[in-house]
Amino acid sequence: MNRDPNFQFICEKISLLRTAVMYSMSNSLVRMPNDIVKLVKVDEDGQLWFLAHFPVYSLQQCEKIFPVRLHFFRKGFDFFVEISGKATIESNIGDSSSKDNANASRSVLVKMTMNNVEYREPHARKDKTKFQVIVERSYKWMLRNVGFDHTESSVFGKIH
Repeated sequence: MNRDPNFQFICEKISLLRTAVMYSMSNSLVRMPNDIVKLVKVDEDGQLWFLAHFPVYSLQQCEKIFPVRLHFFRKGFDFFVEISGKATIESNIGDSSSKDNANASRSVLVKMTMNNVEYREPHARKDKTKFQVIVERSYKWMLRNVGFDHTESSVFGKIH
């Protein structure tokens, strides 16, 4: 396998964020619903493992392999990661025989092959061009040095 040199960097960023919004891109009538998912791990083969909530309908009715897009973000972090690829439902986890809670919290373990990874820092500071620096300095100079005449003959004198 030919490994991308940025693989370790992306794995670290995904591990920091840990949660994502999953968008099922399937055209199937019965599919996994959009969900907030939690990262389990990223293995050495580049497979992303995460937990999704158990769908309301039967898991056997859903597609086992479907296209998916994950949008990783977290409050307080000034970056996000968006990943798209092919997801495979591996197994369901949870106590389905709980008598105390009819809607027992169950999860589905999903494995994803990452095809496209996009890392962004939307509020990263960008370097200004020389022209932008000149315009900014000129504007600040004008605000400091150019003023209005506040004599009686001006409009501002008549307002009093």
